[in-house]
Amino acid sequence: MVFAILVTLILSTGCTFQNLPAMEVYAIDPGWSQGAPAQTAKTGPVIIQIAPVRGSDAFSTNDILYTDKRHRQQSYAFSRWRDAPIRSMQTVLEVTLEKSGLFKAVLPPTSVSRADLLLESTLFEFGHLFAEDGSSKGAVRMRFYLVDTSKRVVASKELVAMMEVVTSDASGATRAINQAALSVASDLVVWLGAVTK
Repeated sequence: MVFAILVTLILSTGCTFQNLPAMEVYAIDPGWSQGAPAQTAKTGPVIIQIAPVRGSDAFSTNDILYTDKRHRQQSYAFSRWRDAPIRSMQTVLEVTLEKSGLFKAVLPPTSVSRADLLLESTLFEFGHLFAEDGSSKGAVRMRFYLVDTSKRVVASKELVAMMEVVTSDASGATRAINQAALSVASDLVVWLGAVTK
């Protein structure tokens, strides 16, 4: 009798798992297929290194986050990022700055080469934001610090991009977040072009 109950429980649990939707995996497009961002100056002699993007523990996971109308942060149950937002944004920044032509070279964090400037950044927001009226946006917010070889902060800037979400689900959110990420990177090129003249 006990054996029959155990078999029934195991089989019913197996059926429950079979009905779960498949996990959807989304990626942040670093802009390889995009045209070059607005170049604000001719290629200069300056070499810049990009420090690792910092952010809260929430941005170190593959969860796709959303903030509901009550300002509670949640994650989509059956959708994930292919890579954590802080690593994805690292790639977006490297690709965008390299394509901009502003610098002689753009060095990754692991490079042992000597750079003239260091770009530090903190990711503050990266997700799907729902408003009380039912509308929603994909949001990316970052603060950047430009540091010289004497470890002095030359300039700092907070950049924010909010893009409308067409469908209020993970697919629509990731599309808008992708657009916001590329917008922040493009605005970064404009800002760096102005402060490195």
